[in-house]
Amino acid sequence: MEIRMRQKTFIIALIVLLLSMLLPAFSLAQTAVPEHTDSFYVNDFANVIDDKTENYIVNYGIRLHQQSGSQVVLVTVDSTNGAAIEEYATSLFNAWEVGSADNNKGVLLLFSIKDNEYWAVRGRGLEDELNDAVLSQVLSQSLAPDFAKKEYSFGARKTYGSLIQKLGGVWKEQVGSKTYVSDNAGVLKKVSKLYLNQSSNRFKTTTGSGIYVVTVKNSADKNLQEYTYSKFASIGAGSKDVMLVLDIGGDNYHILQGKDIDGMLTNEAMQDILDKVLEPEFARKNYAGGAVATVNTLHKFLLARADIPQSSTVVSSETIAVSSTAALPADKATVVENQPVSISKGIIVSGLFLVFILLFSLAIVWRNRKIALYGYGSRKQRHG
Repeated sequence: MEIRMRQKTFIIALIVLLLSMLLPAFSLAQTAVPEHTDSFYVNDFANVIDDKTENYIVNYGIRLHQQSGSQVVLVTVDSTNGAAIEEYATSLFNAWEVGSADNNKGVLLLFSIKDNEYWAVRGRGLEDELNDAVLSQVLSQSLAPDFAKKEYSFGARKTYGSLIQKLGGVWKEQVGSKTYVSDNAGVLKKVSKLYLNQSSNRFKTTTGSGIYVVTVKNSADKNLQEYTYSKFASIGAGSKDVMLVLDIGGDNYHILQGKDIDGMLTNEAMQDILDKVLEPEFARKNYAGGAVATVNTLHKFLLARADIPQSSTVVSSETIAVSSTAALPADKATVVENQPVSISKGIIVSGLFLVFILLFSLAIVWRNRKIALYGYGSRKQRHG
């Protein structure tokens, strides 16, 4: 009886041990990799990147891709939910197919906000332009200081710009001087008008669309829709351009898109943007804030459709991960050779291995029990 109790205790302890080893793996398996956003180049799931920074990054990410085939993708998450950040980042890199299968020219930069960590994964196709030492330097100099201060937009913009420039892309340029703002009602601040003009001049190179903003005290004898059509034609707006008119005296607004983009930027899509972005600010008479937010949202919509990410299969063994923990000094960024295994595959392998151990242990227990009952040696069969 004592032997059996010991055997039962041993089996229970073994099962508990195996379950404790499996639980972290199953927890990791439940950490789903999200789908990328429409913007692709910025996936701000933690909501820590402002719209101006996001549009700026997406614009030059598209330009780099069109120029060289390289892709730099920024991701922010609240947490990796217990998964190792390097595993999570590499899973995103492969699932989203960052870079091309032929050239493997991709970089994914991951911010895990609550974990206070960041990680960069680089395809081997970029190891000449962006070797381990260069990538570590970019992270320590451009990202670490701002990340430690939780100034994520600043850090993202600096780091993304450094990566773009290291890869030979354009980050800063002299933009055009075309005027896209006509503030007849005098309700827009100078800084707002400057930004609205610069953003349309900058992003039109990528999207082909400029966004005009017109304010009036009253649209006079015309209804606002007629006024917008007339203004659109009189200033020579293009077939891919957009015009937003704010009628301050009439407490109304209207938006019009060119015929070449009305299949993409539909009336329903524009109405949704107006309802969610412009209306709350317009109702508070924050005309400048409403105009800037609406134009940013329109640029974001158009930029997301200006470039289709390359369809490719990234070979996971061809990635190198570079990381740093935010709490570490800037010169402590580490370079790690990484040959990731997918989460699901890792779970299967771990599970089979642990099941094998369990079966092997049970076989030993059964053998020991047999020895305890009958002793060593073979039993002689009795004949009746």
